[in-house]
Amino acid sequence: MATDKKQIQNIKTNIERTVQGLTTAQREFTYKESGGFVRNNMTYSIYYTLSKDEVYLTGISDTTNSQIIEKVNDKTMFGRYKDLKSLLRTPYPKTTPSKPSDSDYRIGEIRRYFTQVANDKSKPIFEISAKDFGNQNSLYRYTDFQWRISGTKREVTRDNQRTINVLEREYNGISKKLSALQLWKPIKDTAEDVQKKLLLLKID
Repeated sequence: MATDKKQIQNIKTNIERTVQGLTTAQREFTYKESGGFVRNNMTYSIYYTLSKDEVYLTGISDTTNSQIIEKVNDKTMFGRYKDLKSLLRTPYPKTTPSKPSDSDYRIGEIRRYFTQVANDKSKPIFEISAKDFGNQNSLYRYTDFQWRISGTKREVTRDNQRTINVLEREYNGISKKLSALQLWKPIKDTAEDVQKKLLLLKID
């Protein structure tokens, strides 16, 4: 059964990583469908799929008429390893919003952890747990930072906004996930505390 364009696009999309813009050698590959040899000096790319397959496609990711090709001789290290042992999926980080405890609020700040797919900065940035941060997946890039959650409104806004401005330089779009007073609680029985309680009463 011929491989259609939709199947090819699925291969290109559902990947963990890819190596783009390689060049074929003489009689290194054959076309999967026809069995004929691929000419030398043809551009091809490797796609490592979420199902732990290694797929070779002619062209690059934007090529509209890519075809599946297969190596003629020795497999790559990836292929040999897959034959020897069934690969275990690397744990993926999960979205885990921060939930400060009363103790955290007494301290006044917490450590927060965020991640994003490493090879695609258009992918969403999201918050994760300290556990996921400590068990990092090489397919993602990670950042952590101190975040103020108590103190005066002015001080917390100032300090957290500085943090956001620094993070935004490397993680474009993280400012959409953060706001300076996020998770903030005013010091108990201060004017700001009373004001916040009154505001909540009006909302209720």
